[in-house]
Amino acid sequence: MSETAAQTTIVIPVAGRLTRDGELLRFVGRHGAVTVEQVMAALGVGRTAAYRRVAACVERGLLERLSLLRDEPSLLRATRDGLRYAGLGLPVAVISPGSVTHWLRCASVALSLEEQFGSDRVLTERELRAAEQVEGAPIASAKVGELASGEPRLHRPDLAVLTDDGTIAVEVELTPKAPRRLEDLIRAWRRASWVAEVRYLCAPGQTRRAVERAVQKVRAESRVSIEDLGSR
Repeated sequence: MSETAAQTTIVIPVAGRLTRDGELLRFVGRHGAVTVEQVMAALGVGRTAAYRRVAACVERGLLERLSLLRDEPSLLRATRDGLRYAGLGLPVAVISPGSVTHWLRCASVALSLEEQFGSDRVLTERELRAAEQVEGAPIASAKVGELASGEPRLHRPDLAVLTDDGTIAVEVELTPKAPRRLEDLIRAWRRASWVAEVRYLCAPGQTRRAVERAVQKVRAESRVSIEDLGSR
């Protein structure tokens, strides 16, 4: 079996058949932080049902609400007990005010990818980190250096899609990175032969132009595709 084919079978284990609360907690836990609106989309339920389910999980200490930004809706985060209830071997997500927008955009992109490829084919960065620790090798990450231990230092994409044709690494770019750093990342993606494709979903304007320049400079056009990031 080829390396790519073997990687497409990797899933994050979930304990037993999930209840509706388990489905909610697994969705929140996989992504780290989400909004009620994203819960509604993921579970296919209306606002009243979503709020009722969320409130019950908050009361039981399985979910917690975070209010980090004035202009953003309150976020939902799975607690340690909630992650355990959902059968997820993931840590409690660390959310800072500066990272809120990125967390939410990644969750929205993941929902869109799941509609296209299926929910069992999409890995969040949190799931990918856990899976690569188990595998002891990169699945959808790029090698960007070496740690003091001699192990490779990895750059993980925001999302990964495991398809029959290979792994797709998905980067969600909201703001432009420093040119040198971006070029180094694109160069690392160009070398990551275990990844079939890299997709950059960029905020239009300066952010997209920065990625386009970096891709052209390191001649990675055959490996990296660039798309505008849709509205949230």
